[in-house]
Amino acid sequence: MPSPVVRSVRAVCRLIDALNLAGGVFAAACCALLALMLIAEVIATSMFAWSQPWAVEYGAYLCAFTMLAGSGYALRAGSHIRVQLALEWSARSVRPLIELFCTTAALVVALMLSWGLIELAWRSHVRNSVSYFAMQTPLAWPQAMMAAGAVLLAAALVARLLRLLIGDPPDLATDAGSATARAE
Repeated sequence: MPSPVVRSVRAVCRLIDALNLAGGVFAAACCALLALMLIAEVIATSMFAWSQPWAVEYGAYLCAFTMLAGSGYALRAGSHIRVQLALEWSARSVRPLIELFCTTAALVVALMLSWGLIELAWRSHVRNSVSYFAMQTPLAWPQAMMAAGAVLLAAALVARLLRLLIGDPPDLATDAGSATARAE
């Protein structure tokens, strides 16, 4: 029976996972919307020689939302690029330390990114900044969405770090592997 602290840590990690799942769903919806928008742009441009004035602007926002909102979910799913070869070549006793170091370093970067994007969105809100594109979108809104995605990534890294500290598998793939190994 795990201690109350471990149960609490696992509950926090499950909450972070649920938030990142929502971020992943949002990212998938943004990606689908981006695809539809690009198809409409190609048809409008090739058939009618008319480009939609909002396509470039909102396409860029959707790309950023897709990348950042889905990053936390991708981290938990084990889909982020990492140097698995370095871990495999390392001594088994050193691997947890490498994982802890890399996760901590990534968390620092994600926190700096989150802080910078939050600050950028706030400054755009205070200054009433709008995009220079034809749509004149208030920049605070898309910047806030990007900041939220960066915060989700930072939260996913916190959950990963907590899982590493309590000895739980940090990735869903290793969760499944651990469950299979325990069942055998």
